[in-house]
Amino acid sequence: MNSHPVISICAGALHVDIAPTIGGSIARFCGKEKNQTIEWMRPASPEGLAEGNPQMMACFPLVPFSGRVRDGRFVFAGRHISLARNFGASPHAIHGNAWKLPWRITGHDAASASIVLEHERGDWPFAYRAEQHFALTPSSLEVELLVSNTDTLAMPLGIGLHPYFPYTPGMTLHAEVSQMWEAEGDMPVRLTRNETVESLARELKMASVTLDNNFIGWKHVARMRWPETGRRLRMSAEAPLSYLVVFTPPSREFLCVEPVSNTVDWLNLGHLDSAQIGGTVLSPGATFTGRCRFEPDFGAT
Repeated sequence: MNSHPVISICAGALHVDIAPTIGGSIARFCGKEKNQTIEWMRPASPEGLAEGNPQMMACFPLVPFSGRVRDGRFVFAGRHISLARNFGASPHAIHGNAWKLPWRITGHDAASASIVLEHERGDWPFAYRAEQHFALTPSSLEVELLVSNTDTLAMPLGIGLHPYFPYTPGMTLHAEVSQMWEAEGDMPVRLTRNETVESLARELKMASVTLDNNFIGWKHVARMRWPETGRRLRMSAEAPLSYLVVFTPPSREFLCVEPVSNTVDWLNLGHLDSAQIGGTVLSPGATFTGRCRFEPDFGAT
């Protein structure tokens, strides 16, 4: 089996493992409380680490887009672009390509780490440089994601993070959003302000819903609560991470709550208002930045 190095950072009771060569992923985000280990994200499995599978990590970056691109095709600046189908039998391209590529370490000390990906034109036909900076304090983990256009052409871009959180039957999610993209199959078809949107604002019990949806107008804070233990986690982000994806897998083994800068298939929805779909066009030499913070509350342990 291939060996995938893991680097660790610690601050107070919090600990983070990073697996740069597995798509620039976080392999573990945990804490110690009264000699008990608390997993704040679903930890990477031994198989995932051995196989180098980012889908079995705790979190991976979304660059240069989040979500799906219908049939792996879109038109940009008059160019017809086809992308590799990179998600099993799905006919779509998903989550960009940075999560499938090895990153390298550019900095590492006790409580922080930096990794980088230099991407030349290839399956994504634009060159870019992506950086992730991880900073840990005794009370929070902050992830900064930067993407620079190193191409000679303007490039469409969306970014985000794909964290996996532990699921329990009582788990709740609180987030203020304005509308949800309803989907048919796995693609968005209409925006609506429905009961799910209203329930998220009140605190939604995740066992009561099945979701694989984008939300727009996110107010940049999401709170997860596990009433079985009294633990809470506050996830906050800054613009342009103003969109939220919530995914509840059929297995209910985890929950994904993803801060992103674009909605599913935004590259094919350019006829809509930009606030409805997000995304940006990055000029040569320009840099696009997003930050997200995870703040655990151990509660009653």
